[in-house]
Amino acid sequence: MATTSTRLTRGALFVAGLVAALLSAGAPAMASGTALYCGGGMGPTADIAVRAAVEDARESARTDGHYSCEAADAPQVFEVFDDPYRGHVFYASVTMNCG
Repeated sequence: MATTSTRLTRGALFVAGLVAALLSAGAPAMASGTALYCGGGMGPTADIAVRAAVEDARESARTDGHYSCEAADAPQVFEVFDDPYRGHVFYASVTMNCG
């Protein structure tokens, strides 16, 4: 059974990874005339979590006027067995290159 500090550590690492991915990929994307968008999703299966993350990234791109998107990298999927509110759940992060 995971302790509260373990859950907090997992959450902090997840957020730190997302921030690092955005910062490391942001500069080359701006130079090429396209933009990178990172989306996050959650679901009872890995597939649903990835689809939610892709839709989140595409929706963010649409608000900035970018309608053509493709995956910039493979999705990252995190399986959590002891989420305090949902139990067994999957979280996903996807980076999309949109122009």
